[in-house]
Amino acid sequence: MEPRPQPGFFTFLKQGAVLPARNAALFAPLLVLTAALAAALLLGNALAVQPLAAALLLDADAISRVDPATAAYRDLVRALQSDLRRLLLAAGACLLGAVVAGSALKIATVFAAVAAYSSSSSSSAFAAARRNVWGPVLTVLFGYAIELACAGGIAALGVLAVVLLDYSLLLLFLDVLAALLASLFLVYLTVVCAVAVAVSAAEPGRRGAGAVSRAWRLMRGRGAQAALYVVATWGLGAAVSPVYTLALAWWPRSAARGVAAGVAYVLLLGAVEVFSVAAVTAYYFHCRERTEELEEIMAGHRYIKLPNGDE
Repeated sequence: MEPRPQPGFFTFLKQGAVLPARNAALFAPLLVLTAALAAALLLGNALAVQPLAAALLLDADAISRVDPATAAYRDLVRALQSDLRRLLLAAGACLLGAVVAGSALKIATVFAAVAAYSSSSSSSAFAAARRNVWGPVLTVLFGYAIELACAGGIAALGVLAVVLLDYSLLLLFLDVLAALLASLFLVYLTVVCAVAVAVSAAEPGRRGAGAVSRAWRLMRGRGAQAALYVVATWGLGAAVSPVYTLALAWWPRSAARGVAAGVAYVLLLGAVEVFSVAAVTAYYFHCRERTEELEEIMAGHRYIKLPNGDE
């Protein structure tokens, strides 16, 4: 039995757009919910976080102009502390909502992408999600944990760089180099964790560290496609950002045009997120199919047809 033809280098990106387009009934609700989440976070930032941050800056500026021995100074300090608590609560609520709701939507989109790639029906996707929902949940939590640990290591290297400024330029250079390499590793680790969520959705029983380990093995030797995925998703995210700038510019002159641009922006953000999840799921399937084929060849169950000079 001859091996299946291998997908092209860019095929998984094409499938990231084609799979949602061909399964609109499955992905359209997810796109709308993702856009709604983005809109809620933008509104929360504009109506709660930014005003409190501005009030905090005004409090700090007023404190710098008042004599510390006066009663007004103590009142301003209490106002500053109150605004700081409110700011932390508002920012924490926005962050928690983004993490919890965003992760739930990501997991649902992964199940939809797995079903679309496998040509399963919507009912099959829902049934698979009900049976195996805890696999991706635990994998997402484990991914957050190792990403935070890696980010903490990078922050520690940054603090160490400040300390090394007074000691050795060579050690400072090595520290900065280590921080840069660790940052690149964090980017790669983010892709590994995204693939691991697809692993836990498509392969029941693999979750958490097992899913991340499986994703790491599948991606071995395919780092160039992972880099392409990062560039494509970041590029699309940067490409839609001018729409938000346009919405802010139009809002004071025309509320209707500003709202229309804002709606277009959050829908584009939702589309980019759906594309990102569908593309990384297709990437996972390509890696798995190639790995399984190589394992079958190594086991002697398949062979590769070599070119014949006589043909």
